[in-house]
Amino acid sequence: MIYFISDTHFYHQNIIRLNPEVRKYRFEERIMESLEELLKEGDIIYHIGDFTWELNDSRGILERWKRLKAHKVLVLGNHDLLYGKELLGEFFDEVHEFSTILEVEGVRLLLSHYPALDLRTERFPDRQERVVREFISRGCDGLVHGHVHYNSGGPMCGCSLKGIRCVNVNVELHDFKPVSLSQILREMRRHQGNPSPLYPAP
Repeated sequence: MIYFISDTHFYHQNIIRLNPEVRKYRFEERIMESLEELLKEGDIIYHIGDFTWELNDSRGILERWKRLKAHKVLVLGNHDLLYGKELLGEFFDEVHEFSTILEVEGVRLLLSHYPALDLRTERFPDRQERVVREFISRGCDGLVHGHVHYNSGGPMCGCSLKGIRCVNVNVELHDFKPVSLSQILREMRRHQGNPSPLYPAP
């Protein structure tokens, strides 16, 4: 099985203050428990950016991540740039700097940390423009991204305004669990011909 997750933000305590409705103390354990229960030998887990805030593994979270049975792939997010491919490569089997392509069952997915358009902030417009360029030039059918956090009833991303169907796999939007490829393909096909950002209710 193939799964996707993003914005785990391990050891990022300030994120609890930024997202108190969904991020609670020791949220890292909640994420790891779901992964350990779900992942099996031969599975693939794509982490779509913003992996950890600290490399000082005071509670053993990163060591638990390393022990996960799945093949682990990271697409770097903005916070991951602090450590880069070399350091974070200790925790992953593959690391991609900005994006990668996954093609399965006739659906071509662009995997990148950034949305095609972020309606919440004006940060990283160049990276969002690059997502749009890559999506078009590489003939993609859908975008799997993270970066945009839970926003109680407010705007999320504006990918649909760019004509791009997307799934945001930020843990805050999926009960701190990974999203399966079958879920993503089901949503992509359900919205075929109707560009729409795909966000389940938190």
